[in-house]
Amino acid sequence: MEHPDILNVSPTEFEELCLEILKSYAEAEKLTDFVITHNVKLPAADGTYQIDVYAEFTAMRTKIKVLCECKRYKSPVSRDKVAILHRKLESLGAQKGILISTSQFQSGAIQYAKEHGIALIRVENYKFIHLSYSSESQEINDKDPFYGAEKQIPPFVAYDDTADTETPHKVYPSAAIMQEIIREMTQQIKDEWGVDISFPK
Repeated sequence: MEHPDILNVSPTEFEELCLEILKSYAEAEKLTDFVITHNVKLPAADGTYQIDVYAEFTAMRTKIKVLCECKRYKSPVSRDKVAILHRKLESLGAQKGILISTSQFQSGAIQYAKEHGIALIRVENYKFIHLSYSSESQEINDKDPFYGAEKQIPPFVAYDDTADTETPHKVYPSAAIMQEIIREMTQQIKDEWGVDISFPK
């Protein structure tokens, strides 16, 4: 079964994926009292706002509110889209804003986001070129645990484009997700081939 194209999923499916990305990030950060909701309406003094994904957690005995906007775009995200999210943060008294998109971000959008503490996350299709390690050929063997592991890997990968790193910081799939896939793969190799292997953590 082939992985779906990120641009072909429905808006609701994309928002649900964004929710999973944030849940994975929260688990990796071991956030306290983390609660996350899809498609909520929040009242403010200047009106009611629809939020694609809304989350709360506790830090330093304070409830932190997170607003996440999900943009399934083909063209680069502009500064204006980030500014709209910033205005929602101010109106709702939220502490953190996250914009997740299927496209690149314009340089002005990245600069504005960094200035206002907003995270910009880019989601891409997961690309995999399979090489059967057991047969040393490119023929796909359904019993090959490496191929089985590839099928378990989430079909999408997400990067934080506002992280202060030389290369994009991958936030999804998390290290915990990948470690579980590797654990299952190594157990299958041991069961089927009688070989113990280990990978660096």
